[in-house]
Amino acid sequence: MNESLLYIIGIVVVALGIGFSIGWHELGHLIPAKLFGVKVPKYMIGFGPTIFSKKIGETEYGLKLIPLGGYISMIGMYPPARDASGSRKRGFFRDMVFAARDAHSEFVEPGDENRMFYQLPIWKRMVIMLGGPVMNLILGTALLTITLSGIGVSQVSTTVAQVSACVPVDATTECAAGDAPSPALSAGLHAGDKVLAINGTKVTSWVDSAGLIKPDVVNQIQVLKSTGTQVTYSIKPVTVQRPVIENGAIKLDANGQQVLAPRPVLGIILASETRPLSLGESLAASGQSVAQVAQMILHLPEQVAAVGQSTFGNEKRKADGPVSVIGIGQIAGEVASSSSATFLQKLQSELGILASLNFALFAFNLLPLLPLDGGHVAGGIYEAIKKGLFRLMRKPNPGPADTALLMPLTWVVFIALMAMSALIIIADFVNPISF
Repeated sequence: MNESLLYIIGIVVVALGIGFSIGWHELGHLIPAKLFGVKVPKYMIGFGPTIFSKKIGETEYGLKLIPLGGYISMIGMYPPARDASGSRKRGFFRDMVFAARDAHSEFVEPGDENRMFYQLPIWKRMVIMLGGPVMNLILGTALLTITLSGIGVSQVSTTVAQVSACVPVDATTECAAGDAPSPALSAGLHAGDKVLAINGTKVTSWVDSAGLIKPDVVNQIQVLKSTGTQVTYSIKPVTVQRPVIENGAIKLDANGQQVLAPRPVLGIILASETRPLSLGESLAASGQSVAQVAQMILHLPEQVAAVGQSTFGNEKRKADGPVSVIGIGQIAGEVASSSSATFLQKLQSELGILASLNFALFAFNLLPLLPLDGGHVAGGIYEAIKKGLFRLMRKPNPGPADTALLMPLTWVVFIALMAMSALIIIADFVNPISF
């Protein structure tokens, strides 16, 4: 298939996945809201002009032009002002607060008086607001489990794919005339031999071999030949400098140079294999992914600053920095059009991208800032603590927390998020991450 067509298909697949992830997130808010009796006038995927919508019952379901999120609208999102006379005073910030309170009043009909969001018990409001992020966590975990347990991970097997003619001092150089044969070649190992044990210790994965091969002494390597017989070879490895591998990647020093360390080498190249992980391993990997995303979000301001410096300066853009939906689409297109990857590998990468996106939506939406879900959760926690203290002091119930008063700060956060998104989108166009 044409490379350009595959690139477009990769973008479309991930775009549909992003749309589904957003809709899935909003379902996490919609379902409990309806179960708890709150009136929900709108369920929308995207922002801006409406492309398509259909009203079912009392809720209008629709798709909007800008795919940068989604929302549901609930009547009574904010409690009425305690000071009815003061709520109508003019002023930029007062008008902003009043507009927030009045935003969904047009949808309030006779009989809706007791269907307001703010009237719910705190725990129900928390369930509604946490429902969206939790849905992303569930979807991300499911996608990563399919990727790791359903398809599997590529790893080095214990089967010999090739026996090296020699062991060069530098791993990047080739054998030269007069170089001594590799220990494995001298011992008689062949391609297709499967390593069963090293010095009497059973080996099921080549990861198990770390520390088993002893340097500068004769090692006993038990292998299964292609004929079905088992043979034990006595091999003395060669100790050479090789790159240090940490977490599957080559370790670099402060100057970006490879960190080398002495390592015993037999002179074999092992075949790769795909091994499905257990459910427990996949769940653990999901937890690690969430932790990594949360760590990145905690350093988001400096990450965004680095994107700006690389875009408008001379620094190279980091591959592990933040990307927009444009960047995600570019990465998905490159993966889909790769000529060196199999269909399963491409599918695995696409699912991994969507899993990471959902983990990011989960963690990001939990930030205790309005208008994010975490901001409303923080408001609920504040209200619970305040009511508890009032009970201890035998004071009257203070009522629901009036988060509408934070609307000016909410707009500051919203503008900052939009500016950050715009910067990253520009970077993805003019200075995309390259692989």
